[in-house]
Amino acid sequence: MNDKIVLFDLFDTLLIKVWFDYDKALNYLSDKYFGCKDEMLRLAKEYREKYMLNRNETHLETSFCEQLKYYENHLGIKLSKSYSEVEWETFSICRQEKIADGAKELLTYLKEHGYKLAVLSNSIFSSATLKKYLDNFGLLSFFDDVISSADIGYRKPSPKAFNAVLEKFGIKANRNVYFIGNKTDKDYDGAKAAGLTPILVTDQPLLEIKNFFERTYLYVNSISTRESLVDGPGLRTVIYFQGCKRACTDCHNPSTWTLSEGKRYTVKELANIIRKKVTNKKITLSGGEPLLQASAITNLLEELADFDICLYTGGLLDDIPQAIKKRLHYAKVGAFDNTCKSTVKPFVGSKNQEFINLRSEE
Repeated sequence: MNDKIVLFDLFDTLLIKVWFDYDKALNYLSDKYFGCKDEMLRLAKEYREKYMLNRNETHLETSFCEQLKYYENHLGIKLSKSYSEVEWETFSICRQEKIADGAKELLTYLKEHGYKLAVLSNSIFSSATLKKYLDNFGLLSFFDDVISSADIGYRKPSPKAFNAVLEKFGIKANRNVYFIGNKTDKDYDGAKAAGLTPILVTDQPLLEIKNFFERTYLYVNSISTRESLVDGPGLRTVIYFQGCKRACTDCHNPSTWTLSEGKRYTVKELANIIRKKVTNKKITLSGGEPLLQASAITNLLEELADFDICLYTGGLLDDIPQAIKKRLHYAKVGAFDNTCKSTVKPFVGSKNQEFINLRSEE
């Protein structure tokens, strides 16, 4: 299975609380819509005791709109606006958040690499309100869906909450789907029990999570079915990695350009495939631009330390990280230039490129 789905908790994961004051929201409701503040606050306490105190045991959620109906029925006063409008006003009054450090960088990385992203939040406020709030931070466009426990009736850690999101994507729970959150019981334990792979947020977590994905996964366009004589010395198997930002004119492999396509492998999965397939232990890393995945390729080469490795890159020799360079036997460097094509120099496509034997002095 090659599901590329990451689910997020919202509050104190993607958005960090600056302050929260629910009493301020209740006072606003009373002043603007209901009046009789003392009675309003009494009803709020009554509602909480009836429907909200045991949520952690039942995992059942009641929505803020149901709370508004409760006030209307007991006070005999009909709201002058729709529930959704009053909900948004109240929500906006009672809180202030900021974007978590590294959130946009992580979301950008995942979206560029073709992941489907969704939010699953324990909240009495509706998905529509959470979407509007995320849009205020410029984050909504990253997500394929935003789901609130207020709409599905179940709170994390109930498996029904997690399954509600997966149903939106038409898949069943599996360990290839990640859930990122900050609560051990609701997010980490809940996601694990539901059959997902949890990632628990800690201090400065989101950039570290991006690094985790960069180190762990490789995105491959294809692996050559036949050995090649033109991609480095000897018969070599070529791994075409996904992703390139150079867009060279007359590129021979433009299907590798977009980062969002290609098949995802863990480093160990790809290493095992290569070991089984490549009996002569000679491979060429091509693309695409392999160095866009430098962290994971470094780990791949450690797994294949006994292989003869050639790297094709559009960068220069100095652009190759030392941790990769020390594992290489050969490197072709330089971006393809269709104005100086060459069929004379071995293993290169244009005269500006160089093919270097990195072990010539050994």
